[in-house]
Amino acid sequence: MDTKKITINISRILLGMCFVFSGFVKAIDPSGSAYKISDYIEAFHLTFFSDLSWIFAVLLAAFEFFLGTSLILGIWKKLISTLSLMFLLVMTPFTLYLAIKNPVSDCGCFGDALILTNWQTFYKNIVLLLLAFPVFHWSGLCYKLLGWYTARWTAYWCLIFPVLLSTFSYFHLPLLDFRPYQIGNRLADFMSVPDGAPLDSFDTRFIYEKNGVQQEFSVEEAPLNDVSWTFVDRKEVQIRKGYTPPIHDFVLEHPMMGDITEDVLNDTSYTFLLVSPNLETSNRSANVNIESARQYADNHGYKFYGLTSSGIDVTDEWNYEYDSDIEYCSVDERTLQTMIRSNPGIILLKDGVVLQKWGSRDIPDFSKAKQPLDELSWGKVGKVSTFRVIFNSFILFMIPVLLFFLLHRGYRFHFHLKKIKKQINIT
Repeated sequence: MDTKKITINISRILLGMCFVFSGFVKAIDPSGSAYKISDYIEAFHLTFFSDLSWIFAVLLAAFEFFLGTSLILGIWKKLISTLSLMFLLVMTPFTLYLAIKNPVSDCGCFGDALILTNWQTFYKNIVLLLLAFPVFHWSGLCYKLLGWYTARWTAYWCLIFPVLLSTFSYFHLPLLDFRPYQIGNRLADFMSVPDGAPLDSFDTRFIYEKNGVQQEFSVEEAPLNDVSWTFVDRKEVQIRKGYTPPIHDFVLEHPMMGDITEDVLNDTSYTFLLVSPNLETSNRSANVNIESARQYADNHGYKFYGLTSSGIDVTDEWNYEYDSDIEYCSVDERTLQTMIRSNPGIILLKDGVVLQKWGSRDIPDFSKAKQPLDELSWGKVGKVSTFRVIFNSFILFMIPVLLFFLLHRGYRFHFHLKKIKKQINIT
């Protein structure tokens, strides 16, 4: 194999791996991708697409995963290399615009798994574009593992697999959680500012008026003792952004007790948090198990709070309709959406550490539990192994691919065997 062919295939694998990673992390958290797409829709005033954000998220994840796996497996070399180049030719100028105008803080290209600034995203796309051009130009030098017919079925599977991942994560919870509220994290550790971390820096400006003309002054230049100038206003301009903790907006505002955030984080016992970004649109089929969890908490002396962005009139009506007495705290909607990708869902804390997270369809029936939580598996950290999730996903994806590859090899063997027999008969 010559140097050019080696270089082209290495470029193709690197490009494919980037697409696979981007598509995979989006597919396992479709709601997070949908929230990011909603930010774009709002920033560009395309509100008529608002109801399609989740569909766009699933399609984008499937498309990127399809491009990446097809590049690596050598499926439809010319078509896939062309689509990859066209995709990057569109996304690179778009990310340059994002970097200059900054309508959204980060592009979300790798979900919550890897946060990049808009400028970092643009530079990343430049590198990918440099890889895509030679792969497109010399696509004939790229290897292939499958014939046309078996490649077709493999391509279908490359599209279907990320859709299946997205569907599972939507009806349950993301297979992997990259957010600061993930199981095993002590929330207070992600709310503090480390010693020596840079702080926000502001420049104070004074506005004075003289002879009908207003002028800005710095603190040193302000005409404080000059009676010919009249003070108008004072403003502060941020000149440097300091360190922002991963969790900076977790505030639980109780209608009667006020801010109870510290009390919840420092509670040495167990605390149930029922999270519902919007009660009006929550999955009501989960209410039976939610009520069983609330009663279980009452029986064992555990705290149980509801967290929602819905108003107090909605929470009162909700408790009246379902004959419940859940104490609801007011929390920002985006914070709740970040805490758990379910509406509703339950988070179990102890000493401020996240022990368990249950989506609306996975909330256990606590009416069957008699022991306290410290005697149950629910009362311990239910950490998910990242390696196991990735390994299982890889195996699940590769099983059909290997079957298609074996079919291809069997077809080739059968074809060559018939050809040999035909030659023997002729001679």
